[in-house]
Amino acid sequence: MTIDESAVNEAMILLVEDDPDDVRLIEMALRSCSVPIRMTTAADGAEALAHLEEAGDDLPDLVLLDLNLPVMSGTEFLSRLREHSALSALPVCVFTTADDPVTIRRAYAAGANAVVTKADSLAGMSQVLNTIVEFWFKVAERYRLD
Repeated sequence: MTIDESAVNEAMILLVEDDPDDVRLIEMALRSCSVPIRMTTAADGAEALAHLEEAGDDLPDLVLLDLNLPVMSGTEFLSRLREHSALSALPVCVFTTADDPVTIRRAYAAGANAVVTKADSLAGMSQVLNTIVEFWFKVAERYRLD
């Protein structure tokens, strides 16, 4: 049996983002990353939580989470995820336009592994996302849920 190295090295990201323009911008920026990315999207925290609960063995390696979401906010999603017995260890990088200390502190208190501010251009977004991908998929050890 031959193992497809590209499949082994592929990174799976769940993007939780309600703004279609940001989704497209993030998709475009991730195309230039040094690691092949397979991305799934959810428009709010409730949809993301349902997706994760139904994913079985196909869980993402990283959740990229906006905080300002309809239905269930990013902070509420984080709190519920951290309370979930099977999903609590999933790494979550909050990716938001908010840069005030109170919002950042709340995100970490809810269980974020990192908080990163979005850039306002494709070039800036590419640079930030490349840094995130380099760290999470080349520097940090991936944690596989059993």
